[in-house]
Amino acid sequence: MVTQPHWSENPLLGFDTETTGVSPLHSRIVTASVIVTGKDATTKNWLINPGVEIPSAAQEVHGISTARARAEGADPLFALAEIRDILIDGMKAGYPVVAFNAAFDLTLLDRELARFGLDTMTDLLGREPFPVLDPLALDRMINPYRKGPRRLETLLVRYGIEASDLHDAENDVLATLKLLHAMKDHAMLRASSLRKLHELQKETQLRWADSLNRYLAASGRKPNAYGHWPIFPRDETTGPDGVAMSGQPAASSDASTLPPSPDLPVQ
Repeated sequence: MVTQPHWSENPLLGFDTETTGVSPLHSRIVTASVIVTGKDATTKNWLINPGVEIPSAAQEVHGISTARARAEGADPLFALAEIRDILIDGMKAGYPVVAFNAAFDLTLLDRELARFGLDTMTDLLGREPFPVLDPLALDRMINPYRKGPRRLETLLVRYGIEASDLHDAENDVLATLKLLHAMKDHAMLRASSLRKLHELQKETQLRWADSLNRYLAASGRKPNAYGHWPIFPRDETTGPDGVAMSGQPAASSDASTLPPSPDLPVQ
């Protein structure tokens, strides 16, 4: 019997954005990076004119001013479509999009495309983006009871990974790919197909949000964690960005909403 390569041996599509704010529903993309690994590895970066003022708080994070974005940034109509098409081509080939806190970046891209009247990834795929690997969700999955923050920089330290100049889209993609590489030999990741990992991440996000919302409610604070992953549903107009949340986190989608698995089971 011929053993099929593990998903980690096939190309990956690292993806990250830097934005005008912290809302995946209302912020705009300022920079983005997609890194395709493998023998034909490529890196594509975008500086985009978001069409709005970039708040000073956001400028302090990623260093891109409104003036620079207006002078040097690409037209979002074309840049957003290009990002979308690269990710779709990869997913159709069965290669996972790798993004830290994927629900933020994928929801943000979805809303940006819709804002400019473009077909979204969901529109063109006829389903939610799949396959997706999110080291944040994966770490919650394999280490559910570990205390402490799970920001990208803290997980890099925990996994012994050196990275510099974070909050730059390309550098964050490189760091996220290194983080996934450090996690890939965990028994659950080694033994699971991309389909199974995708479903497990959805379930993990739902449990995490439910637990956090219960804690917030018991503490007299407003529950504001979403269980949606890897993308917020289109009918959501508010979210975990301080704007009123509508309803409780939705239940994980039934597996039947996913396409036939493009990856072969690990032998």
